[in-house]
Amino acid sequence: MKTEKLKLKNRLEFLPLLAGVILILILISLSACSEETASAAGVTAIAGFAGLYICIIAVSWLAGVFFFVVWIIMLVDCAKRENADFPDANPNSKLMWILIIVLAGGIGAIIYYFLVMRKKPKQKEIIKP
Repeated sequence: MKTEKLKLKNRLEFLPLLAGVILILILISLSACSEETASAAGVTAIAGFAGLYICIIAVSWLAGVFFFVVWIIMLVDCAKRENADFPDANPNSKLMWILIIVLAGGIGAIIYYFLVMRKKPKQKEIIKP
């Protein structure tokens, strides 16, 4: 166990050195280039970072929309569920879960999903004619 930690620590200490070597090699290669080539490489690097930034923003926005939709679905399910349908059926179960979902947002909705919806699905009402 101790040797595994030592190996991992040695690998992690090697990463900054590797990054420094790569940076030095990039600087040496850019110094050997003409001014136009070095300028183009700089612009390309900036465009790459801008593209990465845009992708991060898009993924974050999609995650926010996903959590909002899940939050609404869990809130509606909790509001429609009877007190007897909760795993710890007591008179304040519905109020407690609504407060958890509203105050904790997307995290509260996911907690509600795993602790209530998956463990005890809502009983379907059978309407007899």
